[in-house]
Amino acid sequence: MSNAVLSVPGDAITYRAGRATITLQYVRAGAYTVTVYQGTLRVEDNCGSYPTEGEARLIARGYAHMYKAEADTTPVTLADLAKQGTHRQVRPTMAGAHLAPLSGPQQRALDSHTDGVVFVGDGITAATLRSLDRKGYGKVAFEGRRKRVVSLVLNGRGLAAVSKAVA
Repeated sequence: MSNAVLSVPGDAITYRAGRATITLQYVRAGAYTVTVYQGTLRVEDNCGSYPTEGEARLIARGYAHMYKAEADTTPVTLADLAKQGTHRQVRPTMAGAHLAPLSGPQQRALDSHTDGVVFVGDGITAATLRSLDRKGYGKVAFEGRRKRVVSLVLNGRGLAAVSKAVA
């Protein structure tokens, strides 16, 4: 575990535990991201942004210990390896837009979910769903050969944002 101070945007520390890769990155003043990949798949429920380096390090190290313990007990099978890399990933932006608070259209899209799924239409655009995916509120679902965005399946963070808005 590295104790180097992250001071330049783009500086990162990477932890490896089993098949998981946990990256702690300094984005800008007051913004650190923790990104977790299991093989080639991004684990959205475990990714997030944090205001201090100490908090981000604590989260990243916690995930590293969790995945290390899981790797020590779970054998890897060929079937598990075959499942990796099947989800098309929406990448975070270089400008840090994925760290910005929810906009009005994004909050309305989250509020219009049906059983945890938000569909394109009625003022909800594919770009809005992609931005919610980029921010870690769910995973977009594609359709057809051209990979047209049709819906967003909310994860725990997305459902929590809906319940906060209602309360």
